[in-house]
Amino acid sequence: MPATTPIYCLAVLLSLSIPAGAQQILFGRVIRSRTTEVLPSVTVFNRTSQKTNISDAGGNYRIEARPGDTVVFSSAGYLPDTNYIRPWMLEEKNGYLIYLEPRVVGLTSVLIDENSNYQKDSLQRRDDYAWIYMQHQDAIVSDTNFTRGFGLSFDLNFFNKHQKEKRRLRKSLAREEKDYYIDNRCPPAYVERVTGLHGDSLRTFLLHYRPRYDFCRKASNEDIFLYINDQVKKFRHPPSRPGKDRKRGDP
Repeated sequence: MPATTPIYCLAVLLSLSIPAGAQQILFGRVIRSRTTEVLPSVTVFNRTSQKTNISDAGGNYRIEARPGDTVVFSSAGYLPDTNYIRPWMLEEKNGYLIYLEPRVVGLTSVLIDENSNYQKDSLQRRDDYAWIYMQHQDAIVSDTNFTRGFGLSFDLNFFNKHQKEKRRLRKSLAREEKDYYIDNRCPPAYVERVTGLHGDSLRTFLLHYRPRYDFCRKASNEDIFLYINDQVKKFRHPPSRPGKDRKRGDP
């Protein structure tokens, strides 16, 4: 039997370790456009494989992908960024950077018809993620049984990895939907005009004093104006006694 050459062995090992069409890892960081601000909790969705992940507190993301896949980055308050994956994106030494553009909400449309832009964008997101919203309701036990003779049946697909990914993305999209609605009713540009806050002060105010979703659903434009005025007083003159600080989300 002829001796096996080292080059032949190496070729065999490489062919075994890199199967055709194997998934690779797309990784990098998500950054606010034209700044160095990293963006946490950004939804990363591989539309081709229907896998999802979320960027961490440092804006870092990782998701399985391969050349030809379509990967969408989305977050409340920002325009979604759709990327058609090229081989070089997977080979970037320091990762592939994503820059998300803030979604600008016009003050005029907010004050006159605060729901028009939100409803339009919400319908667009429904179209983009239709496969999530159209799926059946998740249930471990179903009364539409596939095992005749029994009153209940177990939905075995509930626990598989694909269904878990769907539920995770659906929860993330629900959070984004609420955050985006708050941004439409109480946009940063409007808060800046009412309070006179700018830069870091404005960001801190929005982080700790932004109204809750339930309040925004019921509030009128006047209610939101009065709320911002009330909260900016607390922001500028916080209570001195411990335990009296306002908790985020009040009302």
